[in-house]
Amino acid sequence: MISKLFNLLLLAAVVVCIYFLANLAKGTPVSLPLVNESAQESSPRLEVSASESQKFVADRFVTGFRLELRGKDKESLFNQMANRRNVIFGNVAALDIPQSNVEQSSINFRKEWSYEKGRRDLVGYVATQQFSVMVDRKSDAAALLSALSAEKDVEIDRTSAMLKNESSVEDKVIKAAGQKALAKAKSYAASVGSKVGKVLFVGADGGGVVYGEHFGARRAKGMLANAIEMDGAAPEESTIADSVEVSASIRLVVELK
Repeated sequence: MISKLFNLLLLAAVVVCIYFLANLAKGTPVSLPLVNESAQESSPRLEVSASESQKFVADRFVTGFRLELRGKDKESLFNQMANRRNVIFGNVAALDIPQSNVEQSSINFRKEWSYEKGRRDLVGYVATQQFSVMVDRKSDAAALLSALSAEKDVEIDRTSAMLKNESSVEDKVIKAAGQKALAKAKSYAASVGSKVGKVLFVGADGGGVVYGEHFGARRAKGMLANAIEMDGAAPEESTIADSVEVSASIRLVVELK
């Protein structure tokens, strides 16, 4: 058994020697594998994160509201919705708001039932339609709220303060967050007598850039005011936010040297 193992090792050694001699005769360089190559340590690295929040003056305002009517006849209710919608559009036009700034959903009809003595009877129908109006000035948004609050069949949702050029704002906030992260990395590195090398990774941390939502569109988080009619008083301009807070979070991985 030992003799066979010795013969196999001897044969392997002969094959290796022949391989090296053949390559040397051809003038081909022979590369040897590095010992413990997988065990070599990678360069030290540092991971940090930073956030930046900035406020910007709002230059776009979106007001959402809905028209809701009830009736026993579906066709008659449909005609009433059309008439009331025309009145609302007339109020919007009187404020010099372009028709292109008004968005509306399809009319939603649902049945209304009564349940008495184990019976279900059709009482009538409920029709609703959603609207949103966009303006560029806070004073126009306040005037719209005042006009809508006088309509008894209109339920006002809210007015959102927004920004027209979100891409440039995001770029500004992201760069500020990145500078914060890099400064933090340099500070940590200096605390242990090291310096920051090349950037290995940079990306959004957590939610990235944060605005919030309004009917699928982004808005300032926590900067909304509900347009509520109280004691017959019209909503005031002070109920509408005039600024938007934009936040960005950055995760940064750098090499230490």
